[in-house]
Order: sequence, then C-alpha cells, then structure tokens
Amino acid sequence: MGRTPHTPAVTPTCGRDHHVNGYSIFMAGGGFKGGMAYGNTDEFGNSVVENKADIHDIHATILHQLGIDHEILTYRHGGRDNSLTDVHGNVIKEILV
Repeated sequence: MGRTPHTPAVTPTCGRDHHVNGYSIFMAGGGFKGGMAYGNTDEFGNSVVENKADIHDIHATILHQLGIDHEILTYRHGGRDNSLTDVHGNVIKEILV
C-alpha cells in the first residue's frame, strides 16, 4: 500500500495516512518482464485507474511462476482447507515473459 504524499502528520506522533487502493510491488527475475510498469493510479496515487490487480492476482501469478496451480493449493487452518487466493485470483499474463 502507498503512503499519502499530500497529507500532513495525523498527529504529532503519528505519520501520514495509507492508501490500500493503489500500491506498488517490485518483482525481478523468475520469468517476469523487465523494465515495465503494469497499471496506473490517478494523479494523487489514491486509486487504480488502469489494469487493476488485487493481491489474489499477484499471489496467483507468483504461484504460477513457481509451477503451482493456485486453484489446487490448499493449507489446513482451523480445521478447514484454505487457499492463498481464496476463490479469486487470475494469473496476470501481461507481466510474464
């Protein structure tokens, strides 16, 4: 998630707000295209305006590059099987070599 560039300190001891709707992630190697940007935020960096991808998509893409099918992978927690991508997640093929 990103930090709000235009908001002053919330209190004297507390920093700026966070934006969970527009963030950056850096990936290198592993079959990801180099030197590219995927997606775009508005002029303030608050919200996604192009190629929105949520965390489930990112997890699905990383697992895909590791050779793991995110729709099959589960782990046991609290007596039930869970999936890292829940019932969501699509591989972002545009960022792959």
